[in-house]
Amino acid sequence: MRVLVTGAAGFAGRYLVRELQAAEHAPEAFDAVQPDTDPGIPFHLGDLTDPASLHACVAAVKPDACVHLGGIAFVPMGWTDPAKVMSVNLNGTLNLLEAIRQHAPACRTLVVTSSEVYGRDARPEPVREADELHPSNLYGLSKSAADHAARLYGRHHGMHIMTARPQNHIGPGQSRLFVVSAFAEQLLALKRGGDGTMKVGNLEARRDFTDVRDVARAYRLLIEKGQPGEAYNIASGHLRPIRELLEILCDEADIHPQLEVDPDLYRPTDAPPLLCIEKINVHTGWEPVIPLQETLRGIYQALAK
Repeated sequence: MRVLVTGAAGFAGRYLVRELQAAEHAPEAFDAVQPDTDPGIPFHLGDLTDPASLHACVAAVKPDACVHLGGIAFVPMGWTDPAKVMSVNLNGTLNLLEAIRQHAPACRTLVVTSSEVYGRDARPEPVREADELHPSNLYGLSKSAADHAARLYGRHHGMHIMTARPQNHIGPGQSRLFVVSAFAEQLLALKRGGDGTMKVGNLEARRDFTDVRDVARAYRLLIEKGQPGEAYNIASGHLRPIRELLEILCDEADIHPQLEVDPDLYRPTDAPPLLCIEKINVHTGWEPVIPLQETLRGIYQALAK
């Protein structure tokens, strides 16, 4: 299939392009910034908030499938610039879907939202896709709105539109704005002669982490086998305290520094709900296979090169 990938220059986008190429699909990239390295595929420069650039791209590509990764992925930005987050994540999604409706209505479209649509409140059972969406921050609200809008749009126009709700995914090349990459970078600096003190936030907060390569494979399987109108959870199914990831990284770096809690990094202890991944397994056969320790080793070693 010819697959249009929005946000292709981003963290998950780069991995998805490689996953699609390995599966002998023909990816084409759309992003507002040129990728750092040449992905070896056609690249279309444009902005999700500029409908004209999206229409031009979709009309030129005529994709068989589209994975919509483009958008703002940094949760705190929902509070610091809510209008921009809503414009990009919701309006940008609608702009893309309208371009697909007009120029490639048979396109199998996967809109990637977020597990933040479920909020951060613990629930007694793993969350299934039909359970209530209850976002607890404005970023989650933007993704919840995009998730609802995409599936409603698909039903109304008879289009093959699905949504994916991934939890945290990590791997080499992720921005240091995200906790695991920030830890690895600090440890490497200490290993190379830092002052021996490492600044951390709340290490007791619990999160579900999945290797980005497993997530990219899930996206590829969904455009191949996913069903129209469905939402799909993507997660490892294990909530882990942040402290556990730091300890694994410390072992990998062979350094165990003194820890200093930085109030600017500290967030209250919380644990998002576990996600049930039964549906994606039944529909596509997907399950995560890359061990957490292997992922963390790869993150540290990539920085140490």
